[in-house]
Amino acid sequence: MDTPDTHKPDSQRRRTRKECCTDLGCESGLRNNYFEGKRLTPEMFRIEQRYLLERRQLLNRAIHGWGVVYGYGIGVEASEGYKTSESRTLRIRPGLALDECGRELLQAGVAYLDLQDTIVLDDDGHRVDREKAFAAATQYTRARGQKVERVCWLLSVHYAEQRGGQVQITDPCRCDHHEWDHTCETVRYVLRRIPCDECCDPFDCGLECDCGTGRCCEPENPPDDRKDPKHPTDQIVLKEQRDSRKHGEAPRDRLAFKRGGCRCLCDHLTHLSPGEDCGGRLCEIEEPCGRVWVDLSHSVPIAYLEIVPDECGGWTFGDEVDECGPRRLVKRNDLLFDLVRGCDLTRIVEIGWGKWHRNIATVSFDELSQMMAPEDKDKPEYVLRDFWIKFSRPVREATLLPDCFAMTVLSVDTEGGWWNVLRVPVVRLDTKFVPPAPGDPVGHVRGAKLVVDGSWFEDGFYGRHSVFYAGETSIEIEVRGDFIVDCNGQPVDANAVGLLTAPTGNGTPGGTFVSSIRVGKRPGKGASS
Repeated sequence: MDTPDTHKPDSQRRRTRKECCTDLGCESGLRNNYFEGKRLTPEMFRIEQRYLLERRQLLNRAIHGWGVVYGYGIGVEASEGYKTSESRTLRIRPGLALDECGRELLQAGVAYLDLQDTIVLDDDGHRVDREKAFAAATQYTRARGQKVERVCWLLSVHYAEQRGGQVQITDPCRCDHHEWDHTCETVRYVLRRIPCDECCDPFDCGLECDCGTGRCCEPENPPDDRKDPKHPTDQIVLKEQRDSRKHGEAPRDRLAFKRGGCRCLCDHLTHLSPGEDCGGRLCEIEEPCGRVWVDLSHSVPIAYLEIVPDECGGWTFGDEVDECGPRRLVKRNDLLFDLVRGCDLTRIVEIGWGKWHRNIATVSFDELSQMMAPEDKDKPEYVLRDFWIKFSRPVREATLLPDCFAMTVLSVDTEGGWWNVLRVPVVRLDTKFVPPAPGDPVGHVRGAKLVVDGSWFEDGFYGRHSVFYAGETSIEIEVRGDFIVDCNGQPVDANAVGLLTAPTGNGTPGGTFVSSIRVGKRPGKGASS
């Protein structure tokens, strides 16, 4: 007779039938199992298709996130009978985006979007009458016909479905009904009014790090058996531990601290649940050519634009379209690699004194004089001939101030051999010597040339007390990239790289470019001689 298992531990007991049926709905992904003689019904194919779609969407939102992948370039298309600043049509180029549910929003060809083809939503996400929404949002004076309040609209792309190939079906009860032979996945465009001062707000960081806690975040302390009693450092550590134990104190170990980012990433991914609000239904919308089913709850913003009144009391698109302001971008692997390399950063691409940058050879005083020869000695400020830099992209002229540069002359003291530090008085920068390139934004320049005080130049170089009489000197030039902002709003990547004169940079914004020139003694005798 078998012994009953009532005294066995819970872990060894056989599970009840109820405990074995905890996942009948199979929310994790139900798919078909094929075998000889399996009866394939429409429901079987629906299960197969649903599994493939849901798994692909899960991977899209979990691995790639959501946003614009590529394309969706937007331009105002000229319309007959309208001003050049008014148009009823937008030209939208092909593009691909992923929404928050992981669905692909693909526009395969160029689309011409008429204002009447858009869907307008209110602040609560409900459809509203297009004409009434435009009239309520746009205020203008009837006396002058001029708009007094600037109104902005957010244009978003939404997932949509169109059903085609209608088929008449007769069921076993001889009742007729219609089915659709196929579903076309497409997109629709939605307008929503937003405050204009929010047009360029940055996206919040998805990763928020708190202080790491727990065992894995504690400093690493190797055990005593991993310490080498013969190594001088380990000898000190072991002696400190013995002394601490002798006096009843906690061991004062030399701890190696781990970087806490691993805990931050773990916490973020542990509590991440992408697409958890994707259970909404598609809304049916009647269009001139039929019906379309659109997800109005999930969107991918692609542009800010204006809706303006025309001369006949209707509405048109304005000529101002901002594609980049509202877009959330999906970053491909190659794009991420380029960002790590700093391909988005502006660098120094040429310097006027490049021939002598960190050169072992000594430049003669006469050559230095030619390099620093002012372009016009009749002015109180001297523009130096060869002390200039050029940038790979336009930089904001307002950030190019004299403190962005430092020129220092180092002279040898006659007693003790100390280097005496003398700072050249840079009074301003000449930013007009490099002509702008086509398309450069207003208020931006591509280079700068040092301008010094003329009286200092005459006395410091050619005066009887010139430091260049004392012996060999050294000139150091600094370019402070953290102070110079480019046309993309980022500091110039100015870090010097070895002996290279250009391009500068280590792949991070900012940094300092330091250059040095060795100068020989000036011929003749100065006052100190």
